[in-house]
Amino acid sequence: MPLKYSYPFTAIPAQDDLKLCLLLNLVDPSIGGVLATGDKGTAKTTMVRGLSQLMGPEVPFVNLPIGATEDRVLGSINLDALINQKTTLVDKGLLAQAHLGFLYIDEVNLLNDYLMDVLLDASATGGYHLEREGISQWMDSRFALVGTMNPEEGTLRPQLLDRFGLSVTIHTPKDKKLRSKIAMQRLHFDSDPEGFYNQFAHEEKALRTQVLSAKQHLTRIQIPEHVQELCAALTISNKVEGMRADILLLKTARAYAAYYNHTTVTPEMVHAIAGFVLQHRAKDYTPPSDSEANTDANTPDEEQSEEATAESKTPQNSGFQLPKAVQQGLKFSTPRAHKKQDVNLDALNTVSVAPSPAKPSSELAVLKSVRQYLKTGVFHSIYKQRTQKSTARIVFLIDTSGSMALEHQMGYLKGIIDKTIGTYPLQKIQYAIVGLQDTTAKIVQEFTSNTERIKALNYQLRTGGKTNLGAAFLKVYELLRTLNTQTTQLFVFTDGKANTGAQDPFQYAVNTYKTYLRRLPKATVIDTEMGVVKLGKAKQLAQRLKMDYAALSAF
Repeated sequence: MPLKYSYPFTAIPAQDDLKLCLLLNLVDPSIGGVLATGDKGTAKTTMVRGLSQLMGPEVPFVNLPIGATEDRVLGSINLDALINQKTTLVDKGLLAQAHLGFLYIDEVNLLNDYLMDVLLDASATGGYHLEREGISQWMDSRFALVGTMNPEEGTLRPQLLDRFGLSVTIHTPKDKKLRSKIAMQRLHFDSDPEGFYNQFAHEEKALRTQVLSAKQHLTRIQIPEHVQELCAALTISNKVEGMRADILLLKTARAYAAYYNHTTVTPEMVHAIAGFVLQHRAKDYTPPSDSEANTDANTPDEEQSEEATAESKTPQNSGFQLPKAVQQGLKFSTPRAHKKQDVNLDALNTVSVAPSPAKPSSELAVLKSVRQYLKTGVFHSIYKQRTQKSTARIVFLIDTSGSMALEHQMGYLKGIIDKTIGTYPLQKIQYAIVGLQDTTAKIVQEFTSNTERIKALNYQLRTGGKTNLGAAFLKVYELLRTLNTQTTQLFVFTDGKANTGAQDPFQYAVNTYKTYLRRLPKATVIDTEMGVVKLGKAKQLAQRLKMDYAALSAF
């Protein structure tokens, strides 16, 4: 028997940041929702359910399950009306049901690409066209998106991440008394939900009244000019792209003032909410302070560390021209439906990406099935035909050994990877990075379409240690062993000077690749060796493994 009461919102101890963000979205739904990222079992879902109970039926709260079908999300034709009444009626989908309310997605990072695209379209336009056989109807769908996720289970696509107005990172409480309180309260609620709720009924009512009052005088809140300039300075200093963050800083600070029954937004209010707006958008977010807020927006950034500066600078007066690949990146394109595409790496040979095989659709072609039934009197399910989209996977295996710092190779490699990723920001490409570490190797980042994360990790790479290419190839195998490798391309950035891992490190690398990665459809060695005297080990590696080869110095 389902519970009549959810756990009261006001009874949840701790997690004050998430509670505040949710309440501010109630005050001003145009903020666009909140993403809660954190440990499992930290009351993220409980809090959202409590918020729904707090506001009652006038504010829709719709839960979108990860495994929801397209018809369930967008809407479908009512079969009863079609067969029995010979009329075409549309049952609203979850997106339309969430109009002027909240759409909640648990584990939002696990949402499939198609539903993620639908969410992006609806979020950007305030609705969507429901296209079904014989009908085309516009569905209003303006909602605040609330998502929860555990970062250990994967990242979120940058385009969807930016659609969350606010974001909060929450952690498991460490205080013994607080943990004890949380556990005992849950025991009491599970034993007597109604009795436990009644203990907080007065607080629930008071909070609801506070939210409704804030909504009423939201547009009367004043935002002084110096506060407007402070918001602009914060977005500039944190290197935030676009204007969405500027607008959200103003909206969220205004909602904060309304919630606490103030008439004017102050700098302190902006500081209180800035992290919620900026931390998932800024490249290197640091909490603002009063002194930082008063500095000019054009103040130069702090100096980079010596090592980062040395690696990122282009050599001056060295007689070496900046490689063409650094300027243009590795050129490739994702496959188109029904057509094999060759990926052009400029002068770095061609790399092909095979499309994934088509799979039968499980989506019912409603009108065709019903029409056939009306004609024959026998019902047979007719399913739509669908071609699955393919996704290219790119693995960057990066030699970060000490030799890579001698001729600024690491600086060049970072430029190549950054340019490559930035060339195709909207394509269905997933990237992963494997790097050397001391005398072994590690997976720096598993496959993700979060290009900003890949770029950030790329720039954080540092040189040092020995070259264990055999261990690096094993890590690539670990990364790929459960995946279909037909759409995977491996780029090995190295000078080939393997010097650890076995008695003969070079042969160990060759044997490891042949044992575990020989079935890779496409792999390229990009030789990073520079200087007058060259050993040519990277070229030997490519020849032994029958991999494509390109020398960075050739550009």
